[in-house]
Amino acid sequence: MSFLDPIIGVPVQAAIVGGAFLAMGWIVNGWQNRRDAATLRAERTRDVHRAIYAEIGTNLANLWDEATLDTYAAGMIARMQDADFVPFIPLEQNDHLYEKIAADIHILPRQTIDPIVTYYALIRSISALALDMRADGFGKLSVDRRTAMYSDYIEMKKQALAFGRYANAMITAYAKGGAAAADAEAARIATVNTPAAARSGPSRE
Repeated sequence: MSFLDPIIGVPVQAAIVGGAFLAMGWIVNGWQNRRDAATLRAERTRDVHRAIYAEIGTNLANLWDEATLDTYAAGMIARMQDADFVPFIPLEQNDHLYEKIAADIHILPRQTIDPIVTYYALIRSISALALDMRADGFGKLSVDRRTAMYSDYIEMKKQALAFGRYANAMITAYAKGGAAAADAEAARIATVNTPAAARSGPSRE
């Protein structure tokens, strides 16, 4: 016999107990669902980060470094002073993986999504300029116009180096210590850059 018997009947007590267990089941089930969703999101975030890191890293290797780009550009611009010489510009397509996972880019944290999107926006601008320079109209421009466009093309590649290094630095920091580590790395990079470099991305370390 329960102490509640004088107040409520046994059937009502049973209903209350049953409802309490049901509510507890909902709470536990909801917690498990949230935990599973968080685990899946973390796994997907790692997968996207790995893919982006690899693609950016490959492009950074192909871009050489600022000094090499400057040396190469100087030689090319010297050759372009000959009005009959039109440089061959290779096709730019350095966002294959990004395009495939763009639909999932929103799952990334603030610390990495901003630099990644900024980097790939620049990559697409470089691709567009490369296509313009491969068109017949480019060869019909004056030497000054052609060399100006080519100089812009090289400067954009140097900018891509800075943006790509920064994006991958943020991915690495986040992978090691989460949002706090990425924020700390961003602050550290900001302190080692000059004001001009800070506007364009991190210095090469």
